[in-house]
Amino acid sequence: MYKMKPSILKYILLPLLAIAGLYGCKKSFLEKTPPDQIPSDAFWKTQSDADLALTAIYTYLVQGYNYTSSTNTGLGFGAGAIYWETISDNAFSGAFAPTSTGSIEATNANILQDAWQTSYRAIEACNTFLANIGKVNMDSKIMTRYIGEVRFLRAYHYFLLTQVYGDAVLALKPLGKDSSNYQLSRTPKSVVTDSIINDLNFAIANLPDTAYAGHVVKGTAQGYLAKLYLTGQRWQEAAATCQAIMTANKFKLYNGNGGYRGLFLKSGVNGGQLNNPEIMFSGRYSAPAEYSPADYLCTYSASFQPLPNLVNDYECIDGLPISASSLYSAAAPYNNRDPRLLATILTPGTMYKGGIPFVASQAGSASGFLNKKGIDSTRATVIGTQSDQDWVYLRYAEILLTYAEAQNEAVGPDASVYSAVNAVRARAGVNMPPLPLAISQDSMRTRIRHERRIELAMEGQRYFDLKRWRTDRVILPTIHDPGTTPINGPLRTFPLRDTLWPVPQTEIDIAKSYGNGGFKQTPGYN
Repeated sequence: MYKMKPSILKYILLPLLAIAGLYGCKKSFLEKTPPDQIPSDAFWKTQSDADLALTAIYTYLVQGYNYTSSTNTGLGFGAGAIYWETISDNAFSGAFAPTSTGSIEATNANILQDAWQTSYRAIEACNTFLANIGKVNMDSKIMTRYIGEVRFLRAYHYFLLTQVYGDAVLALKPLGKDSSNYQLSRTPKSVVTDSIINDLNFAIANLPDTAYAGHVVKGTAQGYLAKLYLTGQRWQEAAATCQAIMTANKFKLYNGNGGYRGLFLKSGVNGGQLNNPEIMFSGRYSAPAEYSPADYLCTYSASFQPLPNLVNDYECIDGLPISASSLYSAAAPYNNRDPRLLATILTPGTMYKGGIPFVASQAGSASGFLNKKGIDSTRATVIGTQSDQDWVYLRYAEILLTYAEAQNEAVGPDASVYSAVNAVRARAGVNMPPLPLAISQDSMRTRIRHERRIELAMEGQRYFDLKRWRTDRVILPTIHDPGTTPINGPLRTFPLRDTLWPVPQTEIDIAKSYGNGGFKQTPGYN
């Protein structure tokens, strides 16, 4: 099987790299012509070609950590996106150890390398699509929509790069085999951000204003524009963008089958992902062709473990923290708690694996817990279990909380801020009491940050929230990884340089071998 070359400075030079993703869709075609040798006049003819290429680009959303291809990357993508939680105060995994122990090096593998390389594979696929779609004989309106989808997806991958690495190589066209491309340098983050905004605005203007059904729509692009504005502390713009989504009324909080838990299961008694009005963007699995290993990773292998620090942060049903509520009992610590706790965390005694009571020591969980969100705990799991639940990247509840945060920072805790947060707290199956009235802007900020942690726990969001709040350097060094008991393991460390990650050392080495002195390593990793 064709294998991607390991360096951006090499693999971005492969023409028509977008077709590399087609091996799972049109294998016989690739058997005739290797993907790095496909002439453009042999493809890009019909709408079927465009559909095939677009599908290939979408597969980058589910590539991480499934067992369908040897070219797939590991942690951080698709069902593996949950592992971003393990470099926050929410969870633990030995697989992310360098990023949570202050031992990041440019030579580290796994997510430190994959976040760079996978993003650029996807970006080159997008650029190849955009450079060739004009050759296809198809309806112009459909073509414009496809271009909008691909420009959104390019923006999505660049947004990840800027959050993790800061400055990034900005390429908006396929780079081909021109040797001058070996002289590329990293573009300042501010310039890359402008390009992301340009792509998102094009998508907003040209995508259908409908509910999400697997292909990105206007609301998807607006949601990521709001996320970008929030990350850049552009409060008024973030609030206005969220308000546009809210008033368009194309999305709403889900109250159907399975309630809150049903958001993360595709089918079955508690499944509600199909035609879900809350989901705005997701990586879609369809077993057995492309399947998720989430059930296996989070139950059978216990490779991902929520921390007591998170569990203790769930309020009691009276809206008070466990330290202040009369409803909390150390003898029955999971009773009378925010219902999102038991929908998110597998606690001791809960049935899982098709009817086995969860016992941490027997399950291999040093933290005392396993993840439950997005996990079908009614099924037995073995190595290679094929799951079909989609990975949810964006949903309407996050839009409400993003609006609340941005509006509170821009003007303070007005009625619309209360309304947005309370809507999430009062969602079907949760029914937590509303926030107390007349609290300060600072207190509302604390409340909103708490609500984001609880509502979005185990969704790969917490790490990026801590980064943009600049509380990562404060909170993470207070976190114990599991030891012989869940809370007495080693303290994490957080060197300030870790706010941005190093470019993989292979990239630096190759650049130097071509005399490219402008391709610089992230400060602190030289």
